[in-house]
Order: sequence, then structure tokens, then C-alpha cells
Amino acid sequence: MKLTLHYKLFAAFLTAILIVVVYMSLVMQWSFDRGFLNYVNTVEQEQLNKIATDLESFYREYGSWKQLSADPRKMLLIIVASFPEGSMKERFLKRIREEKIRSKYIPSGPVPEDLPPHFFPRVFLLDRQKQTVYGFDPGNGRQDLIELTYQNSVVGYLGAHAAKDLSNSHQLVFARQQKLALVLVAVAGFLLAAGLSLPLAYRMTKPLRRLAKATRDLSSGRYDTRIDISGGDEFGQLAQDFNNLAVTLDKNQQARSQWIADISHELRTPLSILRGKIEALEDGVYSPTRETFTALHQEAVHLGTLVDDLYQLSLSDIGAMSYHRVQVRPCWALEEAVALMQPQLDQKKHTLETDCDIDDDASVFADNERLKQLFTNLLANSIRYTDEGGRITLKVRQEKAAILYDIQDSAPGVNENHLPRLFERLYRVDSSRSRNLGGAGLGLSICSNIVKGHGGVIEAKPSPLGGLWISISLPLSE
Repeated sequence: MKLTLHYKLFAAFLTAILIVVVYMSLVMQWSFDRGFLNYVNTVEQEQLNKIATDLESFYREYGSWKQLSADPRKMLLIIVASFPEGSMKERFLKRIREEKIRSKYIPSGPVPEDLPPHFFPRVFLLDRQKQTVYGFDPGNGRQDLIELTYQNSVVGYLGAHAAKDLSNSHQLVFARQQKLALVLVAVAGFLLAAGLSLPLAYRMTKPLRRLAKATRDLSSGRYDTRIDISGGDEFGQLAQDFNNLAVTLDKNQQARSQWIADISHELRTPLSILRGKIEALEDGVYSPTRETFTALHQEAVHLGTLVDDLYQLSLSDIGAMSYHRVQVRPCWALEEAVALMQPQLDQKKHTLETDCDIDDDASVFADNERLKQLFTNLLANSIRYTDEGGRITLKVRQEKAAILYDIQDSAPGVNENHLPRLFERLYRVDSSRSRNLGGAGLGLSICSNIVKGHGGVIEAKPSPLGGLWISISLPLSE
């Protein structure tokens, strides 16, 4: 079975919580055992202080420890007397009086490896020479001893071996209760965390599920799909990026549909003219005269130009348009384009003014043939759409680290609302700049791609001469 992100995240939460709960339980168990044992030792230390007081009284009464050595039960009675009032104290007193105390409660000799955990065997008494009077001999082991004094002199030492385990039944019951409570708290915390983790994981993955559904809708062609943006976290940013992607795809789809429709329309017009004239020739409506074949040739040339422009534009779009860049003079390609377009200039009786004001050593790293194609297209555009007998100016100047080309023509002009879209493919304005003059709306798109391919900037704006002003900036060679 394939696990979804929801359950994977839940499992991750649960694993992390389980590790934390187990770790905290172990630490708390260790801390409790150690802390409770320290507490027991502290209580026993207070008990030893009370025993020390009774032992000092015993020494004042008897003047030595011989009575304790002869009868260890007296020491047991002093120890039991330090216990708080209760059934345990009465039980031990009764057993001592009835002489039913087993030998384990009257220790002697060296400390055994398995020291009994009860308080009685761990108490020891030393005389002033630190010889054992009662209990297991501590030897040279370091112990916290209580000095027993009489008439300002030390007459003995009292101590107890530290407890390593709990022995008192009440202590053991309390410890078991605390451990049980700790286990119950850990289990309850784990179950509570697990119960909260499942809806939390579901809530955290909810934006991802919405994004996954929206992505499927987008991949199926529903480009109007959008995701509600909530919050400024990573999910909100992801939703914003998805919406931006959807908008871009929607625009691209619309542009693609418009592009296909425009190409179909552009191709249909010359093909319809060619087909109509050829059918008229076949039906005998037109005579096969020179003028008829010339008209057919013009339409074929127009169709070939359109197809060639589409090919050039597709090459530049996919980055396949080749550039053979070398250091070139900034004005060479422009001069070549002017010489090439001179017959068209003369035919439409346009006046051409050129001004190339740059340093002699200035150069650009560019492809001369592509620049020639660029300026030829721009000049052809100006010649085609400028009224007969108009004026065209070409100005080249150097500014900082760039070469600026300004191509301006006279009326008619272009409305400023259309200027930002002039470099879109197949875009034409509803004016004299139309298909009737032979353009397909691809020339400026090709020009824009060539300029961008050289790292430059191209811009269209109104010309002071009354027509269009195309401004190009190309970077100078370093």
C-alpha cells in the first residue's frame, strides 16, 4: 500500500514523540531514583544525628562503650529509638525485647560486598581510636563521620554506609507508585500526542493536496485554475508561485492560439489570391498575359517572404539563430543596409539623412550579417509605411559604454497605445501600416530578437518627424 504524505508526516511526528517520551521517561526515572535515594540518605543523616545525641548520653552514663560491645542489642535499641513513632518502631522494639533479632541486624566484621540495604546493618560506631565498636568496619573507606564528644573530647565516631538501594517497604511502595504514575503519564502523553498529530498532519498537508489537485487541473488544460493564498509561510509562497505559473501558461496558451490563428490568416490571404487567379486562368476568365503571371509571382514572393520570416523567427525563439561575432565597426552594417535599400528609397522618393558620430576606434562585438538583417528590416519598415516623398533619418552616436542607433521617419505615426506591442509577432495597428502594404507583422519581432541576441535594447516611441522612432542600444566592446 502506498503511503501518502499525510501518513508519512504522521509517522514522523509519532516517531519523534515516541523518542522524546522514552528519553524523558528514562531521564525522569533516573532522576527520581537518584533524587529519592538522596532524600532517603538525608533522612538517615538526620536520624544519625539523633542517634549521636543518644550515644553521647549513653557514654556520659557508662563512661565507655564496653556495655555496647557486650550487648549489641543496646545499640539496636538506641537506633530504633531514633525512628519516628509508628507500628514499625513498636515492632522492632518488641522483637529486640523478646530477643528475636536475627544476626543480620547485629553486623560485625568487614563490609560485605552485598551490604544489606536495611538501616540497622549499615550503622557503625567507632571508638576514639577508630576501632569498631558496633557494625561493619568501614576500614579506610571515606565516610562522613559524626564526632561523639564527652567533656570536650572526642570519644567516638558514628557513621552509616550509604544506601545503594531502597529497603523500607513504604519507600518501595512509594517508588513503585511513582514509577507507575510516570509510566501512565508517558503513555497518556504519547496517546494524546498521537491523537493531536493525526489532525495536525492532515491540516499541514491540506495545502499540498489543494496544490496537487490544482496541478492536475492545470495539466489537463484548465489554465484558469487558481489557489487561494492564505498566510505568508512557504505554502503561501508556493501557492503564489503556482498562481503566477497558471497566469503565464494561460497567457502563453492564448498567445499560441492567437499565433496559430494569425499565421493561418496570413497564409490564407496569398494562397486564396493564388488559387483564385489560377482557377480563373483555368476557366478562361483571365488570359495568360505577362501582367497576370507577374501578379502571381508577386503573391508567391509575398508567400515565400512570409514563410522565411516565420522560419527566422522560430530560429531566434528556440535560440538556434546562429551568431558569428567578431569586432566590427558600428556603422558598417547600417551602410550596407542603406546601399541595399536605395532602390526602394528612390522609388518612393524618400529623403534619407545619415549621421554617424562615433570614435574611429569604437567597435562592437557582433555578427555583421545579423546587424545588416536588423537594419535592412527596419529601413524596409520605414520605407514601406512612410508616405511617399517622406523623410527618414539615421543617427548613430556613442554614449558611455554603448552605441545608440536612432531610426526616425515622417508621417504617418503610430498611436502611443500601440507602441509597447509593436515588437509582438503578427501585430499590426489599424492604420496605413497594414497588410495592404505587404507586411506580415514579423519584421519587428525578428529585429527585437536580433538585438536581444546581442545583449542590446530596442524601443519604439513617437518620432518628432511625425512617424515612428526606433531606438537601439548595443554594448561597446571592452
